[in-house]
Amino acid sequence: MKKIIYRTLNGVAVVTPALSTELYIEQISKKDVPEGSEFSIVDESKVPKDRTFREAWEYSEKEVLINSHKAKAIWKDKWREARKPLLVSLDIEFMKAVETTDTEKQAEIALKKQELRDVTDTPIPGTTPEEIKAVWPEILN
Repeated sequence: MKKIIYRTLNGVAVVTPALSTELYIEQISKKDVPEGSEFSIVDESKVPKDRTFREAWEYSEKEVLINSHKAKAIWKDKWREARKPLLVSLDIEFMKAVETTDTEKQAEIALKKQELRDVTDTPIPGTTPEEIKAVWPEILN
């Protein structure tokens, strides 16, 4: 199946023609692509199926590319979301340790919290979505 891709201010838009349409893809492009926008008609294999890094998609004449720097930032945002409940849980444990004046426990928890804060300093080698998604810090499990 063919798709229409075009550049937008925020990246790339993808138009997928309805299976039941009687219009040719060229007619659809004239109807749906904003006037003056650069666009291409590509095979669906040139558009990523995995939408994890959708905000990192960029337009190329022949395909949709994924900006690896943006993809890594998106992936680290997922780490931030994953650590939120862990930090909340540790905050509760810390307050209990304060109430019981358990300074050893407080220090232990403070160290864990700092490790969680530092998790976004973890480098992500690789450039493909698969390589980026393969990196998940153990502390977030």
